[in-house]
Amino acid sequence: MKRETFLGEMAVVTAALLLATTGSHAAYPGAGGAVGKNPPATLKSMPGSDIKRVMLTAKAAERLGIEMGKVGERPIVRKRMVGGLVVRSVPELPPQPKMVDGSFGGFARVAGALAPRLAAAEQKVPATGDVWVRVALTRSEWESLEKDQPARILPLMTRGDAGVELLAQPTGVPPLEDMKRSMLQLHYVVPGKQHGLKLNQRMRVELQQSGSAGTRKVVPYGAVYYDAKGNPWVYVNPEPLGFERRRIGIERVVGD
Repeated sequence: MKRETFLGEMAVVTAALLLATTGSHAAYPGAGGAVGKNPPATLKSMPGSDIKRVMLTAKAAERLGIEMGKVGERPIVRKRMVGGLVVRSVPELPPQPKMVDGSFGGFARVAGALAPRLAAAEQKVPATGDVWVRVALTRSEWESLEKDQPARILPLMTRGDAGVELLAQPTGVPPLEDMKRSMLQLHYVVPGKQHGLKLNQRMRVELQQSGSAGTRKVVPYGAVYYDAKGNPWVYVNPEPLGFERRRIGIERVVGD
């Protein structure tokens, strides 16, 4: 998953280091304070900052099992998960009106006439061929999509054997306006006979959103922790065995 940060290219360490920080405050108060000759952790004051750097011994770092990963840049595709319904393919649809200045006014005028044709066609086409997957979106959701990108079709179940996972291609048919729900009906086609889908089967549909091009700055999910106020932090490793808290800003979470 993705967490966008405002760090430079440096190592981040897992939030397990929070244990070391808590322990150092309790056993070794003050910057560099220590109990005994060889304390496993000391605190080092940093100029211009009220956050102290935790300095560990090599044995302490090994005992804590600290792992490090790089802050990096990765392409992150933004996606939206919606519900979908498997319907029969619809051949020979009437010509669709074109949008004028982004308006869907024409869709509203033909929706009533087109809906019976859709229903009739669904009843005539055998279920053994191509099928369509219909999703309902708000206008703003539709406008935020990458219109030419396929959709990923997933079963409703999220645990155990997920079973079928298919790619459905855009049909090229403009969305139909559902006047009753103020939604747009959009269709994707799953070709062939081996898709294993059943008519009226409900699926999850993953759609790619626009603006996904380019890279984002990311850190591992396990490196991020939240303080008591819900603020996200990571520890960075600016010097050997030295670890320092840094505030980050999370844009969103994607995977790990």
